[in-house]
Amino acid sequence: MNFDLDEGQQLARDTIGRFLGPVDIAARHAMRSTDGGYSRARWQEVADLGLLALAAPEAMGGMGGTMVDLALVAEALGKGLAIDPWIENGVLPIRLAAAADDGALVEEMLAGTRFVAVAFAEPGHRYEADPVATRVEGNQITGAKTFIPGARLADMFLVTASGNRLAKVARDATGVVQQDYPVIDGSNAATLDLHGVPVEPLDLPKVKFQRVIGDVRLLAAAEMLGLAQSMFDDTLAYVGERQQFGAAIGSFQALQHRLVECYAALEQARSMVLRTAMLDPTTDDAKWPRITAGAKAYVGEAATRIGLEAVQMHGGMGQTDELAIGHALKRVMLLDKFFGDQAHCLRSYARAA
Repeated sequence: MNFDLDEGQQLARDTIGRFLGPVDIAARHAMRSTDGGYSRARWQEVADLGLLALAAPEAMGGMGGTMVDLALVAEALGKGLAIDPWIENGVLPIRLAAAADDGALVEEMLAGTRFVAVAFAEPGHRYEADPVATRVEGNQITGAKTFIPGARLADMFLVTASGNRLAKVARDATGVVQQDYPVIDGSNAATLDLHGVPVEPLDLPKVKFQRVIGDVRLLAAAEMLGLAQSMFDDTLAYVGERQQFGAAIGSFQALQHRLVECYAALEQARSMVLRTAMLDPTTDDAKWPRITAGAKAYVGEAATRIGLEAVQMHGGMGQTDELAIGHALKRVMLLDKFFGDQAHCLRSYARAA
């Protein structure tokens, strides 16, 4: 199978690499310490590069990127240890708004003028994304949501509700109670309590919602692949420099064997991501989220293993925020549980087998 990139895909990956530049831990700390942990000005740059437009259909002003195109972007962002919440606050809300046929909102998000957070998870339901307790009655929505990435910067929430509904909720709407909290990768999330908030609900067919979940799972796997590549590359360079007993530790056979195993796991994960992405045109909506759940569980296990090996070979400093390794591993830990941890995803995949 030919995994070579075409000219457009190579250009996109190179453009992302130039945008991200070398990993700058000091700059990363500085941005995370600002209100919201991110910059709306930087988000505008992401939009101007067309990275958001790739996620939207051409009929709504987007570029109609394929899942292979999107997976390559996610991998490049992971490899560059991007601080940008491209999946959580880009692809996810854009895909949901498109599924609900809200072209006007999609266009606002593509322009970078609207920063949207998605409220899909409910307290007590772990990784089950189907809304149960959040309800729309008339033109009001009531319920509670947890783990809403990027909520501190959002000016609008897309809230899933029972009965296949999707509600647009303004951040400052009457009846909205928001509580922010930090998450492991240094970003922020929030819980929402909704007390009769006035809304104009949209229809969100369940099969389309599940399709979006499948897309996001695959892109989370692709970003974890990029993060794993970054951790592997940094570790390979480090063991060639670190001296012990008068020799570079990379010359020790035991470490060489472990690095070879990491390399094999990395390449298997890459094949899994691309194979799954290329299934997209022929996969029906009902099976897609379960197939991508299997891919995400596989890549999550490989990326976690590579990350733990990287930390161990760096010693205790590998787990600190002073090295890129620590930031990458924490991002893997978050993505590994986004729309289901490994056990949940494997159960979902088993039902599709």
